[in-house]
Amino acid sequence: MSITMRTRRFTAPLTVLCAAVALSGIAGCGSSDSGSGDEDKPGSGAGAGAPDVSSIPKLVSVTDKSLPIEAYLLSPEEGKQILQAELALRQRCMSRFGIAYQVPEQTAGFEPKSLTQLRYGPTDADDVAGHGYKPPGSEKAVGKPKPQELAPAAAMVLNGTNDPDVKPGSAAAKGGQDYNGQKVPAGGCIGEAKAKLGYSTAQEPSKDGAPPVADKVNTDSWAKSYEDARVKAVFGKWSACMKEKGYTYADPMKANDDTQWQQAALATAKEKQVASADVACKAKYNVIGTWYAVDAAYQEQMIEQNAQALAEVKKTKEKQLKLMAEVL
Repeated sequence: MSITMRTRRFTAPLTVLCAAVALSGIAGCGSSDSGSGDEDKPGSGAGAGAPDVSSIPKLVSVTDKSLPIEAYLLSPEEGKQILQAELALRQRCMSRFGIAYQVPEQTAGFEPKSLTQLRYGPTDADDVAGHGYKPPGSEKAVGKPKPQELAPAAAMVLNGTNDPDVKPGSAAAKGGQDYNGQKVPAGGCIGEAKAKLGYSTAQEPSKDGAPPVADKVNTDSWAKSYEDARVKAVFGKWSACMKEKGYTYADPMKANDDTQWQQAALATAKEKQVASADVACKAKYNVIGTWYAVDAAYQEQMIEQNAQALAEVKKTKEKQLKLMAEVL
């Protein structure tokens, strides 16, 4: 499971470039370090500009936990419904031009139960014992549906342009061409469908390629928390714990992303053993509780810094869900 998968919304892929963490001077694991009670103390040494964390919960899993930014993102189910509505509107638009347009078949692949399920790597002891770092169901190959081949004129109606350098449905796809006596809408039928669902520029990448603001908060908070001193401190304990079990990794992501796990579709015995040790060491030193608390704190900080833009995103989201319901 890549960093991309851990930090994306699963409705719009995003890439996070995270610097590698090199931990040195790691102390050995001791039973007295595992803590007790329901919460740990937040710890210090977070660094300049890092947000305060009032308390750190004891967690072995965050599958049922949400993050602050989720109020501004479509849930996986909402994302599916929005896509269905958009495809239906595209089809209606193409029919208006007398073009038989087949809605691309949506293939079902692995999807996490929540945004947080695999955000910090695997946490379920039973799952990793049977599947290693490959979540149950992710081993199945999912073929990408082959797009319908359209004649150039029909493709122009769909995309709003036939220029290969212009993104279909974008503002640069001006439309306005004549097709059977009708004017192609701005952005073609793709653009028309998006407009009818209330898409906003706040939901699209900026001109310099930066991701939409809510997605950027989601991914940046993960990257910042990964480098945070409080999280690195528990990484150090986790690393020493793993070493006692015979495995050398600087942090959980190094174990998760070990290239040897990518050599086979099914988890090997070694992969299952490493993943099981990983989950056990995370639980012993509350890696998940610490990382989740710090991640959420960064999100709250970024949400405050981007309050105006995110208010617009939330308004657009609510409008979209209403318009979607009218289409489906």
